[in-house]
Amino acid sequence: MSVFTLNLNHDGITIEPSNVFHIDGINNDALVTEALDFEDNKLDSNPLESRYEDSELPDSESLDHLIYKIDCIVKVNFSPFLKLDGHWAHILHPQQSTMYHSHTGEREGISFVYYVKAPEDSGNLVFNFDVANKNLCASIEPEVGKLVLFPTWIPHYTSRNVSEDTRISISGNYYSIQ
Repeated sequence: MSVFTLNLNHDGITIEPSNVFHIDGINNDALVTEALDFEDNKLDSNPLESRYEDSELPDSESLDHLIYKIDCIVKVNFSPFLKLDGHWAHILHPQQSTMYHSHTGEREGISFVYYVKAPEDSGNLVFNFDVANKNLCASIEPEVGKLVLFPTWIPHYTSRNVSEDTRISISGNYYSIQ
């Protein structure tokens, strides 16, 4: 799975994200309301864990529609033998950021982030890794309707939300059917 394209030029190495899609026809307003209604239903009770930053999502027609579209993109572009194994809302209020983490557990798979609400300057998705003995970062600016797919093992974080509004995304993981 190619996640980034590395370009070598006179300025050095630049990185451009691959596997970025745009999804139309999603009721993002309903997803915003649903995510905010469940904001206090955290996936982990320990504020030192990254899953504490994530909230459950209620079953709904709007969420089912989004998951169906993501499922189609994943299965067509990667493998029909991948299955969704959990999803959650990530709500980033002004001046908040997300800690550095990966989604690696017992298995490797594909993670996704879909942006439901993304005010300007509300926190980029940042990947951090080493290439040719250099530490490189790739930053993806959020926008409503954008879907980013990446391997579960890649470390990432969200930069500080310096807007005056809340950013909301929905994330999840796909793993091989076994």
